[in-house]
Amino acid sequence: MKSEKGNEMKKILVLGGTNFFGKKAVQLLLAKGYEVTVATRGNNPVPFEGQVQHIVLDASDAAHAGWQAVQAQQWDAVFDNICYTAEDARIRIEKFGQQLKHYYFTSSLATYEGNKDGYVEADFDPLTYEIDPNKTVDYGEGKRQAEQVLFTQAPFQVTAFRFPIVLDNDDYTKRLHLYVEKALKHETIQFNNPDARINFVKGSSAANAIVWAIENEQTGSFNISSQDAISRQTFIDWLEEMTGQAIEVDYTDESITGSPFNTRHHWYLKSDKIAKAGFELYDLASWLKPLMKDLADEMRAQ
Repeated sequence: MKSEKGNEMKKILVLGGTNFFGKKAVQLLLAKGYEVTVATRGNNPVPFEGQVQHIVLDASDAAHAGWQAVQAQQWDAVFDNICYTAEDARIRIEKFGQQLKHYYFTSSLATYEGNKDGYVEADFDPLTYEIDPNKTVDYGEGKRQAEQVLFTQAPFQVTAFRFPIVLDNDDYTKRLHLYVEKALKHETIQFNNPDARINFVKGSSAANAIVWAIENEQTGSFNISSQDAISRQTFIDWLEEMTGQAIEVDYTDESITGSPFNTRHHWYLKSDKIAKAGFELYDLASWLKPLMKDLADEMRAQ
């Protein structure tokens, strides 16, 4: 059997992939004719009944019985949406070893540190990063360590997708939903810095990037975001326009909670590398403004 591109169909294992953009990536792979197996802990239903194989696996447990089913098959590619730590990465290397050709996984904007006017891939180099065993491992440090282990120790090819905050109608974290709801309820929104710029990526675009990289066998680390960034003030301006509400904003130097898009400095990706490799990026206004309006309309209809 051949995929849509005409190549022999790839056999792809997805670790996670039942929520949000991971789910969208699986749907795209299926639509293109790939043979997909999804491995999850089995706590929630797999939404592709009859279309995918399912392996019950706790991927963070090296002794879990599900690894036997994983190792019993040969995979052309693995997409891992649940690799969070150095230990997770070591387990992947142990279990896939020489059998796997190419491993793709979700990394993050959080790998970058410091105040810069946009991060490029070279701002974090996993090949030279040294893991400090005494350092507190938060989400960003976990991703840095996972990249370091994979890029320096894996016998297979590795691709890391460094995403910013991912947004879409079906974002289960509902971070954009929170701001739209505040606008509709005339609640004050807090940010530290009106000029600090941010960008995002749409869930469907994140999924497209994953599948594009698999089809084109891209290796290395890639920032994947909108092609531009906006200030927090522009974000508020768009939110007012799309909700039809005047919004009261408290720009304060105080510590802020309950404002997930807040940072004191610029916090965005420059994704020129993947664009130059042939992946199409979109400007924020083309999808973020319509998404704001869609969410506002949905909330008003409830």
